Amino acid sequence: MYSPRKKVLWFAIISRITILILQVIFNASIPDHRADAFKRPLSFAEKERSLWDQIINFLFNGLTRWDGEYFLHIAKYGYTYENTIAFYPLYPAMIRIVAIILMKILPILNSQSIMIIAAMFINFACFVKSALILYDLTQCVFKDTIIAYKAAILYCINPGSIFFSAVYSESMFAYLTFYTMLGSMKYTSTIYFPLALSTLTRSNGIINMGFPIYFGLKNLCDSASKEIEKHKRNILYIFKLITLKNYFTILSTIIISLSPFFLLQIYNYIKFCTSSFDKSLLPIHILQYATENNLILPGTTASIWCNATIPLAYSYVQKTYWNVGFLEYYQFKQIPNFILACPILYIMLRCIKEFICEYKDKLYMLGLFDSKRKNGNTIKVKKYPLNMFVFVVHGLFLTVVCLFFVHIQVSTRLLTSASPLIYWYCALITSHKSIDYTDLGYEHGENVCCKWKVFFLSQKQYTLQDKLVLFYFIGYTIIGCLLFSNFLPWT
Repeated sequence: MYSPRKKVLWFAIISRITILILQVIFNASIPDHRADAFKRPLSFAEKERSLWDQIINFLFNGLTRWDGEYFLHIAKYGYTYENTIAFYPLYPAMIRIVAIILMKILPILNSQSIMIIAAMFINFACFVKSALILYDLTQCVFKDTIIAYKAAILYCINPGSIFFSAVYSESMFAYLTFYTMLGSMKYTSTIYFPLALSTLTRSNGIINMGFPIYFGLKNLCDSASKEIEKHKRNILYIFKLITLKNYFTILSTIIISLSPFFLLQIYNYIKFCTSSFDKSLLPIHILQYATENNLILPGTTASIWCNATIPLAYSYVQKTYWNVGFLEYYQFKQIPNFILACPILYIMLRCIKEFICEYKDKLYMLGLFDSKRKNGNTIKVKKYPLNMFVFVVHGLFLTVVCLFFVHIQVSTRLLTSASPLIYWYCALITSHKSIDYTDLGYEHGENVCCKWKVFFLSQKQYTLQDKLVLFYFIGYTIIGCLLFSNFLPWT
């Protein structure tokens, strides 16, 4: 018999194998679309492929599309062009480090094949770990095994699944984000470490800073309440006493967590805004590609962002190269992309609305104090726990950013890798609740002894909500594999 956490482990592994098989089939059976997108320049040696390299290309080429081209290029050559600054360094740096190790083990493969294998290994490990951490996080928030199990299983088939296996940073970011959330709830003293890494993985990693700050304040308020109740002292005195104990902890967490982000900005400025970089250090094929595509090399042309009061490259690069900005995507031709993003935006807003309606009389407390007033009336059971407050605020911020600032179709992969709300909401509305001899209720009896069988594959009856959730999750997973692996636009 498998425990719910072990079931999640095995299903996470099986889901990644399934994604790999699907993209191989779709990539082999459908001709690639000739997309007007960045294609990483390769040297003559990298273009030469042995039989083993061809096998690796056949198996994984469908996972290197779109942004994957950038990540593989950065992993090999670093930030050679200005537009590559839009991609944060931790993921490609890890690809490079793992590739160096694999080169010693697999000398028969060329550097590009090694890089791809390294990326697949990192994504696989991060995805499986993120599924387990999401299970633990949900258990910590809801105190309910069934909801934790369902949420983690749904995560394994989430609508952005292809991006969690492709050469993208989604799996790594989800792992670091969920780890930061869980560690913040448990007041882990080393929470600054995964938090700092998340700020080096994706741009929205910086808002994860809110979790340790919020739960630090919540811990302060809980401690103050206990002291007041215990010693009946003045509330102002108690807060002063406890603030002194927690002030340096919170402040040091903020400073240490943000340090890598600021160092990255300094690195970008030195490399692209000073003339000290010697472009002759770059290979000829890199320089040639820049000339052919009018790309800006380091230290050759002073960009506008270099002269800004606060020289941050990311927003400038996003605006200049991808037309990212407030309401920039609100055009008639983008209506299909808005339709594509509608399901996840609806789920997020629906979850946020329901939470606000449940706790509208307690929102002024910001979820920092758990109201436990006892009276003669029967206490109404809430759908959502109050300690979801900070997750709802985080999800609302991301949803607003998706609606008004980014390319709207990116909402699916951005939200599925950054917020647990979609999994919690869908876990709550799906009908499955098995009551059998296991007395746990998380799975049907015959499924408990099987690694890959999960509740939605063996339900005898499906409600309309079950069908809609499964149609959305599985449908987007399959269509995503089909389109992405053939260089066709997807979320």
